[in-house]
Amino acid sequence: MKAALSAQINKTDRNDAPGIAQMMRVGLYKPVHVKSVRSQEIRMLLTACKFVQTKILDAENNLRGLLRNFGLKVGAVTRLSSSGALSSCSNNPRICTW
Repeated sequence: MKAALSAQINKTDRNDAPGIAQMMRVGLYKPVHVKSVRSQEIRMLLTACKFVQTKILDAENNLRGLLRNFGLKVGAVTRLSSSGALSSCSNNPRICTW
């Protein structure tokens, strides 16, 4: 299809339409695979989950960098102990002055 359409002198959508219609009438096309709706939903959920995980890691690393400016090093923090680590940092008078 691409080779037949690229032979045109003026390549515009208006000129492409009759060419595509002629190829469809003659049968010069091949079928393509379309993913099922279920597989598209699963891919969307996996992509969203990976995006959220990446943003959580970015936020943790950003906080580590900010706290390092005050001489505080945060060790390995799990999801369960992260709230305790943040509350202990917020009690530090050098960081939180409000």
